[in-house]
Amino acid sequence: MTEIFSTEVILTGTIVGNSLLVTIMGFLMMREPKDDRPKVDIEAVVRNAPYHLLEGTGIKVEGACPNQ
Repeated sequence: MTEIFSTEVILTGTIVGNSLLVTIMGFLMMREPKDDRPKVDIEAVVRNAPYHLLEGTGIKVEGACPNQ
């Protein structure tokens, strides 16, 4: 039964397998990439940041407290 696995059959199977793998990976690489970036409003994050907490470390931020 093992005499079917001649050098010719093994090399042919290896070449066909590698060709299929390269073809499949090529198709996967041509797909449009997903946009996994989070949808965050940077301006709102900066505007609503808790700057008043920095005063405890000795950092003064102008306009951080609404009582100024």
